[in-house]
Amino acid sequence: MKRKLFIPIIIILVVIFVVGLSFYGLQIYVADQNFDTTDHALKSVIDLQAAATYNAYFAWTTLYDLVVQNKFAEASELTRDMRDNFPFIDSLEIDYGPPPDEDFMVTLDGELIRIAYPIRNDEETMTAPNAYAVTVIQAQKLLDLVSPYEFRVDTVHGRKTSYGIPISASLPLFSPWGIAFVVLLTCLIVWFVLQRYFHKSDFFLDTRGLESIIYLFEQTEKVSASHSRNVAIFALFVGKKLGFKGKRLKNLYVAALLHDIGKIGVPTSIITKTGKLDSREFAQMKQHPVISARILRSFKEFEHLSNIVLHHHEREDGSGYPDGLKGKEIPLESKIIAVVDVFEALVGERPYRNPIHPSSAFEKMKQMPLDQRIVNVLIEHYGELGAFRPPRWVLSYSPWMFAA
Repeated sequence: MKRKLFIPIIIILVVIFVVGLSFYGLQIYVADQNFDTTDHALKSVIDLQAAATYNAYFAWTTLYDLVVQNKFAEASELTRDMRDNFPFIDSLEIDYGPPPDEDFMVTLDGELIRIAYPIRNDEETMTAPNAYAVTVIQAQKLLDLVSPYEFRVDTVHGRKTSYGIPISASLPLFSPWGIAFVVLLTCLIVWFVLQRYFHKSDFFLDTRGLESIIYLFEQTEKVSASHSRNVAIFALFVGKKLGFKGKRLKNLYVAALLHDIGKIGVPTSIITKTGKLDSREFAQMKQHPVISARILRSFKEFEHLSNIVLHHHEREDGSGYPDGLKGKEIPLESKIIAVVDVFEALVGERPYRNPIHPSSAFEKMKQMPLDQRIVNVLIEHYGELGAFRPPRWVLSYSPWMFAA
C-alpha cells in the first residue's frame, strides 16, 4: 500500500513545487508589470499637472511683465490662488536663474518633486531672462493617487521611475494555502491567473491613468469635470445609436470625457461667473478647446483624440470656434460632442442657474447651428436613456442622469 502511494505522493509534491514556483514567478512578473503601469500613470499625472500649471500661469503676459521688471512680490501675488486651483502643489517660488528651455523641467529633491518653468508672454514668443518659477509637490501624494497597490516612496531601496522617483512595494509571501489552492486547480488556475493578470495590467494602462487625470481635473474644476462625465455618457449613448462600435466608440467616450480639460487653464472666476462674459473673458474662454487639444497631444495615448476635442465648439454655419469650420469640415465625433455638450449645459445642474426641462432644451437646440441629424437622434431616443447601461470599460461613477 505504501508503495502504491509513493508515486502519487511524488507526483503531488512535484506538481506543488512546479506550480508553486511558477506562481511565485508570476507574482514577481506581475509586481514588475504593476511597477511599469504605476510609473506610466505617475509620469502622465506629473506631465498633466505641469502642462496645466504652465498654461494657466506661466504663459501670461501680465506675469511676464512683472518678472521682467523684477517685481517678484507682485508676480507672486498674481499666483496666490494656484494652490486652490492645483491642490497637489505645496509651494511656489519665483527666483533668479536661467529658465528651462522646455515648458517645464522636472527634478527630484529627496521625496519632493520640483517642477521648473520659464515665464513667457501669452504668445510664448518671449521668455523672461534670468528668472524662472518652481512648484513643489510631495511625491507620495501623487503616488497615492495613481498606485494600484501599496507603493511608497523609498529613497533607500526603491526602484527609480521615469522622473527618478524611487518607489517600492512589499511582495506578499507565498502561503501554504495558496500552494494547496493552486495545486488543486493546477493548469486551469495557472491559465486563469495569467489571463486575469494580463488583462488587469492592460486595463490599468487604459483606465487607471485616465481615472487619475479625471480625478486631478475634478480637484481643480469640479463643475466642468462633472459636466464632462455627463457629456461622455450622452456621447456614448448617441454614438451607439449612430452605429459606433469598438475602438471608435471608446475614442468618442474618452474624447467627450476630456473635451473640457483645457478649462484648467482658464481662471475659475470666468468659468463660474454668473453674468455675461465681457469680450476679454470670452476670448480667454474660447481658448479652452485649444488648450485641451494641446494637453492631449502631450500624451501619445490621447494625441489621436486632440482634433476631436479641438473642434467640439465648431458650428454647422461656421459661427463656432476656434477655426470657424462648418458642415463636413467638422469631424463627426466633434459634432456629437457639440450636441450633447449643449444639451447637458441646458438640462444639467449649475451653481448659477436652474436646469430647464429636456423638451424645452430640444426646442432651443432645433434653432441652433448644430448637426440636426444628431439632434434628432437624441430627441427620438431620449426616452431610452434611463434604461441605457454603459459598457463595462466605462469609468465607474454615478452621474446625475442615472441617480436614483
